[in-house]
Amino acid sequence: MKKIILIAILFITIFFSANVSAEENIEIVCTNSVLADFTSNLITKNVTIDYIMPSGVCPAYYDVKPSDINKIVNADIIISFGSPSMEPWLNDLLSYNENCEIIECKDMGEWNIPTGAISYIEYIKEQLVDIIPEKNQTIIQNSENYILEINDKAEQLKSYIVSNNYSDRKIISMSWQKDFLEYFGLNVICSYAPPQSLSLRDELNITEAASDPEVCLIIDNLQSGTDFGAKVASETGAIHVIFTNFPEAIPGTDTYLDMIDYNIQQLIEGIQTYDSNQGDLKNLRNQVSELELQRNTLGLTTIIFIVLAIIFFIFYKRK
Repeated sequence: MKKIILIAILFITIFFSANVSAEENIEIVCTNSVLADFTSNLITKNVTIDYIMPSGVCPAYYDVKPSDINKIVNADIIISFGSPSMEPWLNDLLSYNENCEIIECKDMGEWNIPTGAISYIEYIKEQLVDIIPEKNQTIIQNSENYILEINDKAEQLKSYIVSNNYSDRKIISMSWQKDFLEYFGLNVICSYAPPQSLSLRDELNITEAASDPEVCLIIDNLQSGTDFGAKVASETGAIHVIFTNFPEAIPGTDTYLDMIDYNIQQLIEGIQTYDSNQGDLKNLRNQVSELELQRNTLGLTTIIFIVLAIIFFIFYKRK
């Protein structure tokens, strides 16, 4: 009887071990951190998710490293934007692995807007369900939960902006952050293309628009360069703010949700700094006005004193 029990236990152990080992680890490589973060919220078990492009650089100007080839070679699934202008280096890498599954998020627009992020998530979900059908229930449930998180965060941030009356504040923004700002109800009066593509006339137009005393912020996009926005802000008195459109580019932006929260917090701090500066400037102007009044009063008093002195002198001489 004991032998039968031991054999049964051994059989069960072997059976479950075989099932566990049969569920092989899936290697997913994304071209960037935002696609990697979206994917990591959809599939969490028996998977390794990595990405190629560092978060702080412009995708179009990324230089491929030997380690990127190793990632591609070992990938089961590769997820990209599918855009030659965004990822001109990708086709060369794909030649090292012709057997992997490829998910291309083509022409899907801005991913930093919550509605845009949800479009990406739903598309990646659909593709993963087709590629890994045995995980479809988990992927679908995870996507639903993640979309709820994004909508909750978006409503929370929108509510804060409205309750603090930030919606009417005039802002100038780099074009890749314009839709994000308008989604949250901000008033973007002007936007500009990546600085390297701006003509002298473009730069002058932006500077002229920023000279409006009600423009409180110049918002740059980290990955497209920040020198131009800093220059315009220094010349006009607006506050220079830097957003990111890729997670992990700045400390505290490890995920997409962290990233949009960070960007809105930077916006709020920028407006508060502008208001504080305006308050200081108003106080300084008041002090200058008081000094001018004192100076004018002293000047008038001096003139009156001189006139009286002359009158007294004339009367004295007549005597």
